[in-house]
Order: sequence, then structure tokens, then C-alpha cells
Amino acid sequence: MTIEKVTLNALKKDCSGCRTCATDYEADNLKHALLRLNGVSKVNVDKVTGKITITYDKQKILQTKITERVEKLGYKIELISGVEIQ
Repeated sequence: MTIEKVTLNALKKDCSGCRTCATDYEADNLKHALLRLNGVSKVNVDKVTGKITITYDKQKILQTKITERVEKLGYKIELISGVEIQ
């Protein structure tokens, strides 16, 4: 098992630039959608900063599949960091 933790900057595509527009509902939906992906074990969504931290098993899912899911949910994303933790 190869565990990686990645942090993404997420901004709603239909937003004028304010990251604080995310509601608890949107953050919960994003978290739930990512946790449903096979291989994703932990998701933290900071609705104030727009940062999403995702812990996943690289042998079960590719990072591109995770970022595709976030984009399909209506977010523009930017990779902040990624680190292998196990």
C-alpha cells in the first residue's frame, strides 16, 4: 500500500473569485463524493480557504481520477502539494 496526501486549491467555476462562498452543504457534498472513490481514505475540505486535503492509496486510484471528480463537481483546481506518507 502506497499512501499519498495531496492538497488542492479549489475555486467554484461559477464564482467571481471569492473562495468563502462555499457552504457547509457544498463542502459536505464534495467530501462525500471524494470519499466514495475507491482508494480515497480521508478528505478534509476547508470552506474558508478553498483547500482540499485528500489521503489516498496510489495503488488503488490515480491522482488524476481524484482531480477529475473535483472538476466535474464544478471546481477549478490547482495542486498545492503532494507527499507520499507511507
